[in-house]
Amino acid sequence: MSDRNVKRDIEPVDEQAVLEAVARLPVSTWSYKSDDPAVRHMGPMAQDFKASFGLGDSDRSYHPIDAHGVTLAAIQALYERLQEQESRIELLEKDNADLRRECR
Repeated sequence: MSDRNVKRDIEPVDEQAVLEAVARLPVSTWSYKSDDPAVRHMGPMAQDFKASFGLGDSDRSYHPIDAHGVTLAAIQALYERLQEQESRIELLEKDNADLRRECR
């Protein structure tokens, strides 16, 4: 359930800190011991996920909703960085155009 009305202790996250943790999180491909070796999966180990984000109640598995939340926070951080870079590029392009006009 994702309904706000069934949740408590809601706190915002630091998206930039989440992005930094995602960047350090080891991601591997692997097969479950019970799977045919040809069946591959990709993702972090539960122990690394727990150590990186402190979410859930176990270091043996992580809940998909936590993985979704981490992913969305990291995307928001990347979007914020992209917006900042786009603003900086626009300013630098304007400054560059102004300097070119002055040099003529």
